Amino acid sequence: MIDDIQKPSEDEADLELEAGIAERASMATNMAYMRAKKLSCIVVVSKGGYIVEERPDGSEKILAVSTRKKVVAGVPINIRGRIA
Repeated sequence: MIDDIQKPSEDEADLELEAGIAERASMATNMAYMRAKKLSCIVVVSKGGYIVEERPDGSEKILAVSTRKKVVAGVPINIRGRIA
C-alpha cells in the first residue's frame, strides 16, 4: 500500500534542497575562477588576510586588507551605513 510509505516532510525536503545551494555556489565560483585564469584575465581574491589581484603573468598585487566579519544567522549586518 502506497499510504504506508512515509514521505519526507516538506521541511526535510527544503533542508535537503538548501544544503545543495552552498555546494553548487562553491562549484560555480570555482568554475568562474578557472575560466577567468584560462582566458588570461585579472582575478581578485581574498588570500592570507588581504585582497589580492592575481595577474595573468602570475604576479600578485595586494589591493587592501581583508576585513572579514563573523555573520550570525538572524542578526542584521551593517553594510555601508545601512542595515541589510
